Amino acid sequence: MLDIENLFGSSKTSPCVRQVYGVSGSGKTYMLNRAVKAASKSSSFKKFHRFVIYDIKHDGYGCLLNEKKKEYPVSDMEGIIKSIRDNRITLIYPEIEDADFLLEDTIKHIFSLAQNLEDFSATFLLEESSTFIGSHPFSIPKQIKRFATQGRSLGLSLLLVNQRSLNNKWCETQSQGITIFRLSYADSELLKNRWGLNHDEIDLRLRSKKFSFAHYDLESLNLSFYEPIKDDKRPIEAMKGGSGTTRPN
Repeated sequence: MLDIENLFGSSKTSPCVRQVYGVSGSGKTYMLNRAVKAASKSSSFKKFHRFVIYDIKHDGYGCLLNEKKKEYPVSDMEGIIKSIRDNRITLIYPEIEDADFLLEDTIKHIFSLAQNLEDFSATFLLEESSTFIGSHPFSIPKQIKRFATQGRSLGLSLLLVNQRSLNNKWCETQSQGITIFRLSYADSELLKNRWGLNHDEIDLRLRSKKFSFAHYDLESLNLSFYEPIKDDKRPIEAMKGGSGTTRPN
């Protein structure tokens, strides 16, 4: 079952990558905001765990910052280093012209902290991930590959968030699961051919309750449905009768 620990936490026995898909207005940012807020207050994540959000669209996560404590989005390495040092949540608004380089440098810094500081761990949320990751394995930035292959041994986890499915088989081999909000119909063929999932059936279920979502576990091949998040105390709650095992044809 999906909860904030296995959505944001890391395990040395499972892939450290999670994927989150959903078209604009489907509720994915709404859910992630509330789930990050709940996780940041949870004792399941140690004192030196950091939630780092890399948001090239500069919209949707500002409510997670406390302006009274002078927490603001950052856009350069100096600000990133200071924010990760001082704050539980770091929100990065990169400039489009140097977003690729800043992404690489940010991940290098997170790895340096994980390798040198006891009890440091982190969740890295990459918004609009298709901006950086294409469909070919060679299109993946080196530091993203490093994160996916080495992160779990250091207590790091990576969320790839996007409006459309990434359609990258290498990413799928490194992923623990996929959280699905309402998707574009253009993704229906990929869902069917890759995982044996029926887009129409999933969409019908998600349409019945605004901001509800599904989760497909890529290890157990179990598809589960979840209620919309209502508050920070019980952020992820399964729908009644909303799970089953499905295998590709």
